[in-house]
Amino acid sequence: MATKQEKKEASESTVVVVGGHGGMSSRYREVAQRFGCTLRHFEQRIPPGVRHGAGKIALVVVMVGMVSHALRDQIKELVTDDTKVVYLRTASVSALRAAVEQNAS
Repeated sequence: MATKQEKKEASESTVVVVGGHGGMSSRYREVAQRFGCTLRHFEQRIPPGVRHGAGKIALVVVMVGMVSHALRDQIKELVTDDTKVVYLRTASVSALRAAVEQNAS
């Protein structure tokens, strides 16, 4: 049986950030929470099974200057037909905020 927290997370949209700076995860998380979303941040690699445990992925943000080719290929596994993907040139909080504001539903 799912806990209240698990039910809450399942009903929220998830923003997945790929790349970026690991030290900025808490600031990235604050941006997502401000728009009513949860955040999953993967700096180096995406662990197996993330697609099933992440709930509804509303937005995938790829910080292109910080992503290897192997990590880029792993992103394809997360994306469904209704998932929006945004590519950012910078790993800044302000760029993430603008992307989430425009694209998270």
